[in-house]
Amino acid sequence: MPPKQRGPKGKRVGVFDPRILKLLTFLTRKQAWLSPPEVARAFRPDGRAISVMTLYRWFAMLEDRAGFSYFPYPRMNELDLAEVYVRIRGPRTPAVLGVVPFGHSFLAEVGLDGRPFLSQEFWIPGPDRRAFEEYWKAAVDLHLVEQADLIPVRNTHYVFSPFHEILREDGRAEFRGEVNNEHFERLLRHHLREPYEVQLSPRIAAAPLIIPIVLEHLWRHWSSKRVWAAVRAKREADVREFGKGRGSKSLLKPGAALQLLQRQWREFLVRFDDLFLQPVVLLPPGLLPNCEILSFTLRPGGTDRVLELVMRASKHSITTAVMPETGPDGRCRIWCNAPSGRLPGLLRLMHEYHQGPEPPVFGVVDLEATGRLARADFCGFDWRSFDPKGFRWRFDGEAYLERLKDLAGPHRA
Repeated sequence: MPPKQRGPKGKRVGVFDPRILKLLTFLTRKQAWLSPPEVARAFRPDGRAISVMTLYRWFAMLEDRAGFSYFPYPRMNELDLAEVYVRIRGPRTPAVLGVVPFGHSFLAEVGLDGRPFLSQEFWIPGPDRRAFEEYWKAAVDLHLVEQADLIPVRNTHYVFSPFHEILREDGRAEFRGEVNNEHFERLLRHHLREPYEVQLSPRIAAAPLIIPIVLEHLWRHWSSKRVWAAVRAKREADVREFGKGRGSKSLLKPGAALQLLQRQWREFLVRFDDLFLQPVVLLPPGLLPNCEILSFTLRPGGTDRVLELVMRASKHSITTAVMPETGPDGRCRIWCNAPSGRLPGLLRLMHEYHQGPEPPVFGVVDLEATGRLARADFCGFDWRSFDPKGFRWRFDGEAYLERLKDLAGPHRA
């Protein structure tokens, strides 16, 4: 049964209460990251105000009991990080997936041919892309994996269909008509056509404390207190190095440190579009009982066709994510959280938009296998890898290659 929480006038609300779903829809369509007091000033479900305390309770219930995430998705390239998707077949040992500590996502998938493959996503420092490619080439040469296909992609973008129009109170998804996702079409068109460079933003260099703040928000911490608690849990000595000038002394005092964190966070949020792409609302895989996570990698043939494909796919899906390739090959990875009954429509779109001699790659996420195979080091990305004095990420490509050779052992080619 969905968890419940008391709402206005003592009424009990569940995760899929229409007011909760309207709140989630509202959050995805405001180009900002809003605190509960800010939400209270603008959010009017059914024309009535919601109190700040009620919103705090709803946020806490969604996070603690439903695994809800709400965070501003950073322009990772402004942090000198490039996203790279890796599709892996036939790993001889799981350890090969955890050597490079820059992974942030792991999924086990099954293709239409019944063959399994693994999907990992990494944020790789801009200067170290070549070393990362050499790592996977060596993994294949040493027979530690059968195949590793790398796709350097732009930052992930999301399209959210209106939750309150699609999700019933039992959590089942049901498309009863056309959905309006024009907000995301405008946003995606703008972002896909703007320049894309992977380098550390001068604004980040001037206030490097924003790096742990931003990245801790990605791990489901929506309040500043929770972010600061997570930062401190990773050793306060590390975070002190991120303070500059007067800020470094503030980090020695818990109360002053929290005030500094909140002040710098607000300063970056005021100019939201400079550092962030969009606010993201994610419900955990498996929460919606009749939905699957489906993915396809294809070659659409140009930015306009990528945009058209994503928007058409979003009409079949609760959440649609797109990762267009940065290189000349023009590939694109898309995943959808969609009702299983929408699979035929998505397959037709995949074949309609794919161009090129090789077939597209389709996958269904196997949540049971993902849970069974996943290890903490597969998603080991940590802001402590950033050197706030040298203004670069620490990526030890040679050490990672040596670790591969150790894994290959006496069977090394």
